Amino acid sequence: MAPTSFSRAETAALRRLLRKVQANHCFWPDEETMQEAHRTVSMWAPELVVTRSRGDREILLAVYDGSAAFPAGTWHLPGGYNRWPEADIQETVSRIARCEIGTDAWYVRLLGEHKWTSAEHPYGHPLSLYCLCTPQAEIRETTRLRFFRTDQLPVNLVSPHRKFTEEHFRS
Repeated sequence: MAPTSFSRAETAALRRLLRKVQANHCFWPDEETMQEAHRTVSMWAPELVVTRSRGDREILLAVYDGSAAFPAGTWHLPGGYNRWPEADIQETVSRIARCEIGTDAWYVRLLGEHKWTSAEHPYGHPLSLYCLCTPQAEIRETTRLRFFRTDQLPVNLVSPHRKFTEEHFRS
């Protein structure tokens, strides 16, 4: 193991706090603490790719809620982080789908991945997993959740999501 600048007391305190985070199902005490954790450890984050075909292919996008440093009102693929103790990608996709799109979804397959740079993501460098999903019920579109034709994406779409969509769903 590499030498560290942590004292024994600091190391013990860090272990104790990490156990507390685990016992709290990886909910951090506040937004600032969560951001520091994400800057320290790269976490994986399923991005839900839900499509439908109405003449031209359409992809589901959501308006970002503004809880992180992305500008409020920015469109993105619905997604979120894996949480401990979720056992597999299906469990994580199900939780995110219920929260983000209002219905559970089945994970079909992995379409790609993207390792964010610190310049792209306010929380550091997560690993996005672009997951093709099938919703278990009809998705109710709103002003904050809707399907877009892949050749008519909104201007204010999160950059890596735009790049993924353009590369995978060219008309």
